[in-house]
Amino acid sequence: MRLLIAQTNPIRGDIKHNLDTLDRLCEQAVLAGVDIVALPELALTGYNIFGQLEALADDGPLQHQVAALARSHGLFILFGVAQRQADGCLRNSAVLIGEDGKTLASYHKRHLWDEETRHFTPGEALCVVETRLGRLGLMICYDNEFPEMARALAQSGAEVILSPTANMLPNAERQILQIRARAMDNQCFVACINRSGSEDTLHYCGHSLVAGPDGEIIGQLGSQAGSLVIDIDLERIPESQRHQNYLKDLRPPVRLVP
Repeated sequence: MRLLIAQTNPIRGDIKHNLDTLDRLCEQAVLAGVDIVALPELALTGYNIFGQLEALADDGPLQHQVAALARSHGLFILFGVAQRQADGCLRNSAVLIGEDGKTLASYHKRHLWDEETRHFTPGEALCVVETRLGRLGLMICYDNEFPEMARALAQSGAEVILSPTANMLPNAERQILQIRARAMDNQCFVACINRSGSEDTLHYCGHSLVAGPDGEIIGQLGSQAGSLVIDIDLERIPESQRHQNYLKDLRPPVRLVP
């Protein structure tokens, strides 16, 4: 699997500009022989959109535009979006589009952070999707900080966990440590696709990375906008499990003895 991490600096509220950026990234990805392009949390609207959320939330059209790009370039695309549900509630979502333009998964962020709790409804379900690239699990940003999330995805068969993120300063080192730990503990690949730039008082820390099944950093960006192409070899997973297999050897939670 060849993955392109797009550490973008979207223009808040300018969906056309951000879609044009995605189109150019797709062109770059095709030239590099990439399979999947992954973008940050709320990548096409900007993250700090709470004052404009009603206007910028998507109930289909934006997803259709991304699907058209995926189809025309023959790429999988993962992107973060504020989704309006049929019942009117808003979700902070990660949507995976297949290379044929079909929606493969819509994951709704389970762990909402700070201002998000006032505007979004948390998701309840995990998301692992079978693709020709492998079994992909989805998380979003604050989910990274709860070990139970990655563990549940790995126990559900995820080989690669993709996490669109909008993490801020001063959390770069914390983010790196958490992603490496999530990968090592579950002997899978974990990719954090963070953003860069600033919105008002929010300063995003970048440092997107991919960690392998032994916790090693396979690739990492700095603090500025940019892209990173990573080859993910799923054979690394059984190699990592040869001497110890954490998921197989895991015992039930410890019971407190009265």
